[in-house]
Amino acid sequence: MDPAAVWRDGNHKWRIEAYRAPDLRFAIYATNGTAESAPLWLFGMSALARWLMTHNIGLDDLEKG
Repeated sequence: MDPAAVWRDGNHKWRIEAYRAPDLRFAIYATNGTAESAPLWLFGMSALARWLMTHNIGLDDLEKG
């Protein structure tokens, strides 16, 4: 299953992938150079909004791709 969209934070510490299958879910990866964590799965926009707020990441801080 390919992601519908991918974002990175400005420091390239996190990668967020969005999937539509059948509901909206997000996979969050912590990245560190060439290594990356197992995904943290969030279900729905409200879960993503809470995660972004707890990590002090604003929508303006996200880069597409």
